[in-house]
Amino acid sequence: MPDWAAMLEPQTRAALTDMLHPPTGFTLSHAVATTFTLDLDTALTIPLSFAAHRMTASDDPIGILDAVRRAAAKVDIFAQAGQVGIEIPPSALVAFLEPMVHPVEVNKGIFHPKVWFLEYERGDERAYRFVCASRNLTGDRSWDVVISLDGASALPSERAAARKVNEPLVRLLRSLPGMAVRALPSGRRARIEALASSIRDVVWTPPAGMRDLSFHVWGVGERPQPEFWGVRGLFISPFLTDAGLIELKKGAYGDAYLVSRGTSIDALAPATLDKKLRQTYVLDDAADFEAEDDRSPSRRPVLRGLHAKTYVYDRQDGAHVFLGSLNATGPALHENAEVMVEAVGKIKTFGVEKTLEGLKEFLQEFEYTGDVSETENEKADRDLSAVLRRVAGVHLHASVVQGESYELHVWREGDATLPPDVELSWHPITRAGLAVPGLPGQPGDPSIVGDLGLTDITPFIIVTARDARGERFAQRTVVLAELHDDPADRRDAVIAAHLTDRAAFMRFLMLLLELGGFSFPGTGGGGSWQPIAAESTHTAGLFEALMRAVGPDRTGLEDVQRVIDYMGKQPDGTSVLPEGFDSLWASIWAAQQTMSGKRDG
Repeated sequence: MPDWAAMLEPQTRAALTDMLHPPTGFTLSHAVATTFTLDLDTALTIPLSFAAHRMTASDDPIGILDAVRRAAAKVDIFAQAGQVGIEIPPSALVAFLEPMVHPVEVNKGIFHPKVWFLEYERGDERAYRFVCASRNLTGDRSWDVVISLDGASALPSERAAARKVNEPLVRLLRSLPGMAVRALPSGRRARIEALASSIRDVVWTPPAGMRDLSFHVWGVGERPQPEFWGVRGLFISPFLTDAGLIELKKGAYGDAYLVSRGTSIDALAPATLDKKLRQTYVLDDAADFEAEDDRSPSRRPVLRGLHAKTYVYDRQDGAHVFLGSLNATGPALHENAEVMVEAVGKIKTFGVEKTLEGLKEFLQEFEYTGDVSETENEKADRDLSAVLRRVAGVHLHASVVQGESYELHVWREGDATLPPDVELSWHPITRAGLAVPGLPGQPGDPSIVGDLGLTDITPFIIVTARDARGERFAQRTVVLAELHDDPADRRDAVIAAHLTDRAAFMRFLMLLLELGGFSFPGTGGGGSWQPIAAESTHTAGLFEALMRAVGPDRTGLEDVQRVIDYMGKQPDGTSVLPEGFDSLWASIWAAQQTMSGKRDG
């Protein structure tokens, strides 16, 4: 782990997906994430972090399908209701995100923490990781800050101390299901409770050179009382209010420094920028934040804008560094749900001056003018966002009705109070050209969306809000309805739709059954396809690889059989199966049935 100042530097950038990847030899057991804003498109890439095989979204769509399918039962993502987005048209793979996405609402303020709780397994062994960041689960390109902590189960002599340190994290984990707009299934609630019980007894390893980890959680139970004081203070926050900055700054007895956005600084009252605040900075727009060769196809995208939240206080016992989701605002400190991690290190390594020194080539001094005020459009946009958060708190239901095609019967429980100049419309994410006015109907009088195919069925509903300014300024969010009478083979249809040729089918088969080390022409890299025939030199190898996947506790073969069954019911559905595969598979499936005790004799 580099020194603290370097954590914000381009050359030490880290991808969240790398931080989530299991330790060597481990696989994911359970992950729980929280975020204010969630892009479903970004969420599709997260399961790749947990895959045993490494790939990218651009070069392996079948790998993405397999990774998301595997993660569905192991990952839970909690996001602020009204802040869930998606690209249009969406990927059909978002169907596999449905079980893991949980919109939430809080009694006061907003749900704003950005953390990951991770449990990994290797046999009976367990490993843990806690990731706390300032960034949301979106494709945003802003500069953020993150801390990743690895942990292990405490020894009996360590448990009392571990439980005291972890109490805020456990409290947050246990509160999440109760915040969800839609009740979580009992199995997921039980898994989160089990994870909370395990996290309670974890000892975390601090970053190199740091000690005395503390966790501060706002908005869940009693308000925390972190010690924001020191002889010097540094405040890095993209958003500011006078009350918030004054509260954080008053604990700095000597010099204080601020890094923020120019518009946020200019929005402060002159009195807030007193003599104690020695200097204010913003990111230098002219700085080259792209440290890698532009000609490299793997280069990272250029990052723009500040989104990191970090507070450093120099004290006699060292530099106390706080990082996480908390902006220097009154609502963040007194209303929102937020999480910050505190760690202590040497001042010469992690202190105020050292942090500023590490950032100096990317900062420029800012001259306060106070010449900023919220425009009418900005205020209207903010009001529309608040409207969508209220609307997203309304519980929606969607029932599947099958006839010659499928219909979605959609209705709502409750209502939302709207400003008189705001109009709503909605549509399922699979019907982008549709705009049903208002909100879905009441129980007993649902709104009906018809002429749907099996893969068009979805509980994800896009709600759009418009005000008097018109379509150009409209905002939208994704609301997750409770889906009733969901066809059992709906996700099999999504899988089958991606198996467009024999190479894709074999790639999926190998990933699904974890046929490591087996290669077959045509499954990638432009190789030609060879049929599976009796004389094929690949037949024996494939049969042996498939037989290794047979076992009483293996579910992969059952997943393959289910997809093959679905494809067999469709016109030309089995055309993507290699020649001779049906007889080969019949032998494998018979062996699996015998091993599972599902065949007589």
